[in-house]
Amino acid sequence: MSLSPGVTATLVKLGAEDLLVGRTPWCVAPVDAPAVGTLLDIDAEALVRANPSLVFVQPPAQGIPSVLVELAQRKGWAVVPIPLSTLGDCRRAIRDVAAVCGPFCPIERQEKMQMEAARLSAELDAATAPVEGAAGTRVLAVLCGEESADLLAFGTDSYLMETLRAQGFSAALDRAGYQSLGQEDLLRVSPDILLCLGRGGTAARFDAPADGGMKVLRLNEPALLQPGGGITESLVRVRALLAAEVHAP
Repeated sequence: MSLSPGVTATLVKLGAEDLLVGRTPWCVAPVDAPAVGTLLDIDAEALVRANPSLVFVQPPAQGIPSVLVELAQRKGWAVVPIPLSTLGDCRRAIRDVAAVCGPFCPIERQEKMQMEAARLSAELDAATAPVEGAAGTRVLAVLCGEESADLLAFGTDSYLMETLRAQGFSAALDRAGYQSLGQEDLLRVSPDILLCLGRGGTAARFDAPADGGMKVLRLNEPALLQPGGGITESLVRVRALLAAEVHAP
């Protein structure tokens, strides 16, 4: 069972989605498993009905809810925390999810999952390879929400900004954590490239370059909002998009 959309996406990429007996309602990866609630809204009855051997969670800052810990202890389930905040977390998740699921599969299936894990790791390497011409280009990645007029900027410690820095770009906003930015804040930061994730109406205000020549790139890559093994193909596409931008005449 996966109570993390990022772990669910990782399982799908590893070809292990048929092992799932439950997922969150927020998982965008295509799986047939029923929704059984979220880590912060535990549905004990649904969990008991699913009766998993493993429960993957993305541990929150406040810790794994005691109701899940106690239920798992009574039922003999293993709760497996998979952090998914940083680029390093995403790399480890690919390896660790495959390793944890391995003992529940025949040898041939284990070998196939390990091959898929190696492929995903190679894709992540390709996505984080340096981009020629990136040096000196300041990039800001933001999430455009449906409800808020502000943008939510990815901090320097996020997996996405770590990826962009590995490619050779600079962080336009040198702050950790996720930051809420209004239009005045955005103009003050004044990135060379603004990456807008999501399909919220907020991004429509930035369709044209702002003062100072800021270039706006809108990305329809929902996988990027659920970090883990499911982000690799999207990151490769983002790298190609940015490479074309810095090479543009």
